[in-house]
Amino acid sequence: MNKISSYLSIRKWIIITLFNLLIVGIFGLIMRLKFLFPIPWIDQKNLMHAHSHFAFSAWVSQALMIFLIMTVLGIKTNQILCRKYQHILWANWTVSIGMLISFSAAGYSLCSIILSFLSILVSYWFCFQLVRDLKSSTLPPAISILIKSALFFNIFSSLGTYFLAYLKVSHQLDPLKQLASVYFYLHFQYNGWFFFGCIALFASWLYKRTGKIPISPRFSLVYVMTVIPTYFLSVLWWKGLPLWLYIIIVITVGLQFVLWGTLAQRVVRLVRSNISLRLSPDTSKIWLCVLFAIFLKLILQGISVIPALSQQAYGFRPIVIAYLHLVLLVVISLFLIGYAFQICMLKIEKGIHYGVYGLLVGIFLNEFVLMLQGLGGFIHYSIRGTHHVLTVAAAIIVVSLYRITQTQLRK
Repeated sequence: MNKISSYLSIRKWIIITLFNLLIVGIFGLIMRLKFLFPIPWIDQKNLMHAHSHFAFSAWVSQALMIFLIMTVLGIKTNQILCRKYQHILWANWTVSIGMLISFSAAGYSLCSIILSFLSILVSYWFCFQLVRDLKSSTLPPAISILIKSALFFNIFSSLGTYFLAYLKVSHQLDPLKQLASVYFYLHFQYNGWFFFGCIALFASWLYKRTGKIPISPRFSLVYVMTVIPTYFLSVLWWKGLPLWLYIIIVITVGLQFVLWGTLAQRVVRLVRSNISLRLSPDTSKIWLCVLFAIFLKLILQGISVIPALSQQAYGFRPIVIAYLHLVLLVVISLFLIGYAFQICMLKIEKGIHYGVYGLLVGIFLNEFVLMLQGLGGFIHYSIRGTHHVLTVAAAIIVVSLYRITQTQLRK
């Protein structure tokens, strides 16, 4: 691979990453089809692992890497990325493709485990390089804290995978310990690395457009400190949790409500007072969905402090899948797509609005039906036709992502 082909601009990298999201959607559609038709040559469990690992590394993590590099280094869309970050992104993409293939073919084999470990090492490499560059950045302290916290949680989450590997190697087959390890990784990825990475990007966009930010360093630190206690929401079903820890969890959940409400109020006030913060029509629709989803997430989080409900919810697969999709697909993925539109990383081309509207419809339909499945499980009632509707929703998402990607390739 020569220098011209391997050294890409920021925009080309984000188009590759958007194509990765399309692959994630296609795998999701295949899994939905597997529920309806006998496809003997496809292993559903292997496909699920390939789908989730590729979504984390090749879509969300790579998109966050690209946007954070832009933010810290002040790189523009059409600029060629510097050599060290080119190497990191190529390494991340290559390992992600390897995981997609190996998990699809053989599930948790030696090859897929090695590639997963290499993916973690690449994330360490990225975090180390970005922290070094952050020292010479002119970003306000509040934003720097958010970025450093996101990077920390990215590394910290990997402890869950290490402990899970230890349980398997030592033949400790306790399903509760394994589940706690998986939730540890997911919590600090979703609510740490992904969430604070997105908040840092949004705050930096506000700062570049207005010279102001709606948060202080103290606000950032307090918000970051709420992440560790809320992990225990995922393990409230664990017997023997002390009362003092439960009280801390309840207080932390309430504090997150207050912090997010305060942040949303400040952002609205800042947007109203600055004409330069007008959003594009596509971004405004996308980010409104994100805002609603975050409030819904906080409500569900508040309900989950009831131990009896938490035990049922985290033990019931459709509810877990619905919640994970709410965060990953609605909050994180839609924010990143909207952010790409807002900073003109993705161009508003003719016909792209159909792709955006279709994506929102498909995601809403997917979440609504997953919610119905979860409620049906609670009352022990199976709602007919949900798998068919979920397949239709997955197809709409794939077609919409193809439409958005195709317009960018055409440009």
